[in-house]
Order: sequence, then structure tokens, then C-alpha cells
Amino acid sequence: MSKDFDMNKIEIVEFNPIKSSREEWKLYHDYRRIRHEETSPDDPLTPDEITEKGLQMQMDHPEMVPYIYAIKDTSNNKRIGTVSFMIIRETSASYEGNKHLIQYNMALLPEYRRNKIGTKALKTIYDFAVKNEKSVVITGSEESDGKAFLNAIGAQIVLSGVENRLNFADIDWKMIEEWETEGPNRSPKTKLESFYSIPSEIIEPYSKIYSETLNQQPLGDLDVSDIIYTPESLREMERRQSELGRKHLTFITVEPDDEISGLTEMLYIPERKNMITQLLTGVKQEYRGRGLGKWLKATMLLRIKEEFPDVNIITTDNATTNAPMLSINDRLGFKVYKEGITGQMKTEDLGKYLEGK
Repeated sequence: MSKDFDMNKIEIVEFNPIKSSREEWKLYHDYRRIRHEETSPDDPLTPDEITEKGLQMQMDHPEMVPYIYAIKDTSNNKRIGTVSFMIIRETSASYEGNKHLIQYNMALLPEYRRNKIGTKALKTIYDFAVKNEKSVVITGSEESDGKAFLNAIGAQIVLSGVENRLNFADIDWKMIEEWETEGPNRSPKTKLESFYSIPSEIIEPYSKIYSETLNQQPLGDLDVSDIIYTPESLREMERRQSELGRKHLTFITVEPDDEISGLTEMLYIPERKNMITQLLTGVKQEYRGRGLGKWLKATMLLRIKEEFPDVNIITTDNATTNAPMLSINDRLGFKVYKEGITGQMKTEDLGKYLEGK
């Protein structure tokens, strides 16, 4: 705990990535470099211009409405933290089941923690929630200080998850090739297809299985309803990834009746250099037990090896209760890199906590 600052000099001010001055951006980049060294020292730092573009693009996100605030120590004109939150847009297909939620993120530089600044930032979130009739607030953390903060404010810990990483040097490529061979042998009438952009003729059924697969993921007691992807929202996601120079590769399995039975996807972000992110993987319930998940994963790995020779680390996130995916990932050689928790509170309970502070 540090008290080498004047609490009266701590301000929480709106940070608009579209309108921010160069001075405000400089303060932000100075802050994020310190945070990067604390949270992700092994990973490449995203260049300033890419970071700025990504944040600017968030402001007109088709599914979510973001709000970003800078936490500043005005005594030395230093950005010391960030508090941001988002709510679902009324035009989103997922709105009705999730309109009661606020998802927030908060971070402070180490020397400013445990000095009630986080509590002050929570008041910003609470006031917005009350004004906009949001009844539940949700956040997560992979850091020990963040986890302690969630416990301190009385958040209900509803989900635990892990970031797993796979080093290419640890992959049993013989096993991968066996999985790739085994897939069509067990399902000779099933086709495996890949694409960077979803073909127009399948985007309607693909949007349905994508939504279904996403919503099969275990969410514990998290008060979240189904997330619905439409053909339009998938196309918009593609456009945004392309504008940032990213490559989004998908493999699907297709049954003889043209039904999509499974999928796996990955995202390559050029500025992350040697890393690639495994995103959603899933097989529809009625097609499980045929090794389709292994076939999809194996083929994706072999494609990455061929097409992205500089990549040597794959990252992925999983809930600790997602047994099917954890089983495959364990066999592939993924190892736990970070462990996180998700906490939620009723807005009413957050208000009671703040009343006592």
C-alpha cells in the first residue's frame, strides 16, 4: 500500500479514443507499457498505432456500447489506471436476454492500489448502472490483486477459467497426423472445409451453429443469456479483423446432408509475431463420439505449421468446467499459463457496499 499521493488529486475522466489529444494518448501509452510489463512480460507489445485504431473501432462496435475512463493523478499529470465498461446495444440480436448487464474492467498501477481508488471507480460504474437500469455488474481478473479486490467487495465468484498455451516444440506431430488420418476414416462421408471469409452460401446455417457452439460453453452461475450471431454480425466481425490486418481462419466439418457438424477457428494478429490464438472449437451434440473435434484441431495445427512458419505458441482460453475441450487440449500438450475468475454482483449489492465506504 502506498499513500505518497493526495487523494483529492485523483480524477476519473472520460477517455474518448476518437477525440483524444496526442497528450492524452501519450499518457495512455506510458500507462499501458507499465501494465504490459506487469501482466504480459513474455508477449510482444502491440504498436501504438494499432492499439489506437483498435480502441477507436470499439467505439462504434455493432453489438456493444463502450465507455472508457482514465484514472489520473493530476499532481503529476500521470495516468494511473483505467476503468471501462460496456452494455449491449438495443439493436443486437442478443439484447433481450442481456440488457440487464454491465461488463466492466478496472486496473491501477501497483503503487496506487489498496487506497480506495478502485472503490471510487466503482462509484462511476454504479451511478451509470442505476441511471440506465442495469441490475447486474460483471468483471474478471487473472491477477492476484484483482482477485483479492473481487473478494473484498463481496462479488460472487461464478466462473473460473484458464489461459492455456501450447509450445510447438512440445507437440507430438505423429499423433496429430494420426488424428488427421483417423477423422475421415471414421467419417468417410464427412467433408472438411476451410475459409478465411465465410462463403455466402453457408453463412446463414454457419451463424446458427456458431451461436449454438458458443452458447454450449459452460458459464457456471454467470447471469448471461445466449449470445446470438447473425450473418450480418459475422460479416462485420470479418470486416473489422481485416481492417486491423488480422487473419481469421476457420475449419468446418460438413455432413452428407450439408449440415455443418463442427467447427474450429483461429486468429493471427501480426503484431503478436510468434503467437496465434485458438478461438472457438465445438461439435454439435448429435455428431460427437466420432473424433471430429480431434480431426478439426489436428488439421488446423498442420495448417498453422505450414502457413505461419514463425508461429511457435498457440494460446486458448477455457472454462475449467469445459471437460471435452480440456481433454483434447491436455492430449495436445497445452499447459496452464494464467488462471482467472469471473465475479458478478447485483447492482443493489454494489450500492450497499459503496454506502459503507
